Amino acid sequence: MLWIARISATLVVVMLMMKVVGESGSGPAGVREWVYLTLFPFGFSAGYLLGWRWPRLGGWLSLGCVVLSLIVIGRVFDWQAYLFWGLLSLPGILYVLAEAEPRKLQ
Repeated sequence: MLWIARISATLVVVMLMMKVVGESGSGPAGVREWVYLTLFPFGFSAGYLLGWRWPRLGGWLSLGCVVLSLIVIGRVFDWQAYLFWGLLSLPGILYVLAEAEPRKLQ
């Protein structure tokens, strides 16, 4: 389960960073948008990368960043947006669950 979390988290980070780097525009307009951008996608991605070494920390950090970013943005979205964030959060959930899994004696 841990390797599935790592591989899927890496794919999510690559996809998000491609979106961040490839988007044209003027950037965040105010403090609220800067905080949102710091949490998602950067804090979220940092959690996934930390999850390679510390799965529980990385999982909780990424999940916390998603929740906080939605609170900071302060808007209600259509259900499709929440489904998208939920799918992006699956590796974080897998990180947390993989660390909760009992270790087998060798």
